[in-house]
Amino acid sequence: MSGVTIAILVVVGVLFLVFLVASGVRSYANRITRWFNWKKLAIDKPVSEYTRLLLDENGLEDVEVVRAKWYNTLFIGNTYKVKTKTIRLSWLTGRRPTATHLASACRLVGLAKMHAEGVKGVRALQANRWIQGFPILMLPLIIIGLIVDLIATESIGMISLVFAIIGFVFTLFPFIYAIAVGKVEFRALNEGQEIILNMGLLDESEEKKMKKLFSAWKHLYRINTIFNSFEIIYFVLYGILSVVVKGVFKR
Repeated sequence: MSGVTIAILVVVGVLFLVFLVASGVRSYANRITRWFNWKKLAIDKPVSEYTRLLLDENGLEDVEVVRAKWYNTLFIGNTYKVKTKTIRLSWLTGRRPTATHLASACRLVGLAKMHAEGVKGVRALQANRWIQGFPILMLPLIIIGLIVDLIATESIGMISLVFAIIGFVFTLFPFIYAIAVGKVEFRALNEGQEIILNMGLLDESEEKKMKKLFSAWKHLYRINTIFNSFEIIYFVLYGILSVVVKGVFKR
């Protein structure tokens, strides 16, 4: 077994262990989020109206609250758009007064507040949701490199390596970017938590659970950062390892 094969085997093993731990944390955080999704609050207004009220209370009268269109709801979710100073809530979030929906709206109010205060990184955080899709480009780039190499040189060589390196960069960049804007995301979550706790809508036990919800979202952010960037690397290396192992046994 070559040194390269051993190195790939070690990396795959380490990534597999990381994914096991990350999956456990992710499952726990998702379970808390789902529980709060069905936990209705005893409030007398839709979440969209509370969002408007919170914006006005924080001197953000110029920020609009609108219902997200269907494609925003399906592919993007609830967002604060920096350019137009607009909070977009899905129909379900805007209408149904659950703890999760109100907490999500409060996070967006926190982002709008940070934007008004000139906090650096709010615009960069908005771009993060698009950049996190970059890792999916790694596999097509590797395949393109292999095809070009086979057509041009009838063997696997430098072109494949160059495309693989480009794909690797596309995979690592979102990880680095997510770490860079993570401070802004956590501040937005802290702002949202402070806003919702100061509303006086929750009893003592609900406040404790609400803190757990925001803590779970922070864990999810960390875990999703790992998953988005390294899951594709794991599967690519696992595929390479499988091919190498099969070749060894055929000999």
